Amino acid sequence: MSGPFPERGWIGAEQSQILVEAVHRLSGISIAPTKTDFLEHRINRLLQASGVANVVEYVNHLRLNPTGPAALRLVEALATHTTSFFRERAHYDWLLAVGLPAVVAEGAGLDRPLVIWSAACSTGAELWSAGMVVDGFARNRTLRWDLVGTDVSQKILVKAAQAIFQEEDILPIPEDMRKRYLLRSRSPSGAKPRYRIAPELRSRARLGWANLLDLPSAMALTADITFLRNVLIYFDAEDQLRAAANVARRIRPGGYLLTGHSEGLASPPPGMTPVAPSIYRKE
Repeated sequence: MSGPFPERGWIGAEQSQILVEAVHRLSGISIAPTKTDFLEHRINRLLQASGVANVVEYVNHLRLNPTGPAALRLVEALATHTTSFFRERAHYDWLLAVGLPAVVAEGAGLDRPLVIWSAACSTGAELWSAGMVVDGFARNRTLRWDLVGTDVSQKILVKAAQAIFQEEDILPIPEDMRKRYLLRSRSPSGAKPRYRIAPELRSRARLGWANLLDLPSAMALTADITFLRNVLIYFDAEDQLRAAANVARRIRPGGYLLTGHSEGLASPPPGMTPVAPSIYRKE
């Protein structure tokens, strides 16, 4: 490791505590202050790019500007963005067989647009996977529908909007969907091709920044089906319930919330009833 922080152990206990508290305050992400190896690995480059002399100087800057650009960049550095196409495939099978017919029966896509929300969309693989399923379902029907993706990282939202993926990323996508929804780049000889989500899906998507623990009351969003997966594991138990409740308030009655199979909530969000593993219905 080069630069002004060459040795392990350059983040002390006090600095570690301030760093993790800043991240939790802005994003809800819970990181143990004892994970100094993780902190050092993730923010070494960030600190060097900030041009500070040492971590004490950086922490002092955070104290003076707890919600400023430096704090937001800290969240970017420490957030983990693990996602893949058609992850937890059973949810997409349920979406096609049960979820979409149910919300359409309630008027979604007919009386008003059907809205699918990926509440922690990361690079967009979950959002685009859902879009492929909805498009296939809607192909022989006259349905209006939209995609919404939100995330706490501005940097990752840029990647999601670009919707460009490597060859290894698209392997979970069924072959027929690859042909329909992916555009293959023309790569120089010997270079691996890249793939971009087709315009017919990209044109339906709205992407924006959101902190799930502090969703603004003026947020113009009411969803029919919401994915809240593989993000609650980064929150403590209290914040898991708070985030789920915030998201549930933006789901239309008769709509559904999908959480990760490994993210069992201590209790259903207010107004929601479990109907299948990791799936809740808004009453």
